[in-house]
Amino acid sequence: MQVPFGEWLPDLPDHLNPGATAAKNVYPAVNSYRPWKAVTTATANALTARCQGAASFTSDAGNVTIFAGDVSKLYRILANSVVDESGGTTFSVDSNGYWDFLKFGETIIAFNGANAPQAWTLDSSSDFAALGGSPPTFRHAAVVNNFIVTGFQPTARNKVQWSAVNDATGWTAGTNQSDSETLPEGGVVTGVTGGQYGLIFQENRITRMDYRGGNVIFSFRRIEDNIGAVQGKSVIKVGNLVYFLSEDGFRVTDGNTSKPIGNGKVDRFFNGDLRFAHREKVKAAVDYKNKLVCWSYPSVDSGTTDKLIVYNYENQRWSIVEIDHEMIFNYISPGYSVDDLDDYPSTGSNNLDAINVPLDSDIFVGGLRSFGVFDNTHKFGTFEGTALAAEIGTAETEVFPQNRSLVTHVRPIVDTSSATGSLTYRNRVADSQTTTSPVTAMHATGTIPFHKSARYFKFNM
Repeated sequence: MQVPFGEWLPDLPDHLNPGATAAKNVYPAVNSYRPWKAVTTATANALTARCQGAASFTSDAGNVTIFAGDVSKLYRILANSVVDESGGTTFSVDSNGYWDFLKFGETIIAFNGANAPQAWTLDSSSDFAALGGSPPTFRHAAVVNNFIVTGFQPTARNKVQWSAVNDATGWTAGTNQSDSETLPEGGVVTGVTGGQYGLIFQENRITRMDYRGGNVIFSFRRIEDNIGAVQGKSVIKVGNLVYFLSEDGFRVTDGNTSKPIGNGKVDRFFNGDLRFAHREKVKAAVDYKNKLVCWSYPSVDSGTTDKLIVYNYENQRWSIVEIDHEMIFNYISPGYSVDDLDDYPSTGSNNLDAINVPLDSDIFVGGLRSFGVFDNTHKFGTFEGTALAAEIGTAETEVFPQNRSLVTHVRPIVDTSSATGSLTYRNRVADSQTTTSPVTAMHATGTIPFHKSARYFKFNM
């Protein structure tokens, strides 16, 4: 009989699971899984400390700039080197906190909820400097219509405040439509997304804000009660949809209502695997190329980010990746000319053979929305190294219904000749499962030999 590697459903029991019981270090494809790859570093030097935020932007002239921040500094990645652009300021980001960045015109605003927001003008600034106009200190922000909308101030965590229209430095209430709104119910603000309208995420509420103009400026309408987003950077917008992590699991909203995407699939697993005390380290990013939304998080086995839970938003399937790292983020690939490649990476060797990033990598093309990472050495990189050791498991089933079976071999239909496998078996569902030792001798015919008699089996590859 043929048993497919189905949808990963860890919240369901192994017995008669309609999907897969394991899908580790892979990502969901159309009707199968593809390998997840290790990190390949793309910078010669590193941040001073753990990366706590990164982003990239394109200027009107078409130049790409990548920014990053750690506990005390802001940086720019320039010609595959990390350059301190703090302007002499020493910042103080909380250990579970983070930097975030937004673009307003040609101004980049960096903010962390603890220090005054910083500004950078694309193609002209040489250092970050405090944003003018006496803005509030805020943890979340987005551009809604022609306003910067902020949320979560240190002394007003349920307050939403927005700038003057088309003015990043206009923060005087009542001037040029700058104003604020306090949301008395729903808890602290945990996220803000922008566009034609804004979505304000709180712990237990989602509020939509629409521009009205006049004395009203913005109208506020609740679209969800008793559903919100957890603190951190778990809210991510993909097209017209916003994906987020709530107290009751993973969800998606279209701006009018929300629906679960992890219920009965991965929510219970994730709730048990997340190190709750460090859940503010949860960070979402998008792999547009492979149509994946990824949430990076610290597991119960570690206080640092060591796992990614991966969701394919086209086929609604999940997987898990175990890889130590600091921060995932979206960036726009800067692109390199042939002359630039001669000095990549900046080792002083002028040796093309020293390039450890694949030459067909998006980072060399330029202008592509890409998926990046900072590894545990504080270096920027991409997931383009060697394939990680994957693990996929089938459901537990009766090979021959109502009968015991003798399994003598298994033929995994995979594109490798070095797969190893084991059998998990039992005679009653009430019994504990027993797993054989891994068999590494894959036969030339493509089969893995076993000799085990039982009623219920599942295969682990």
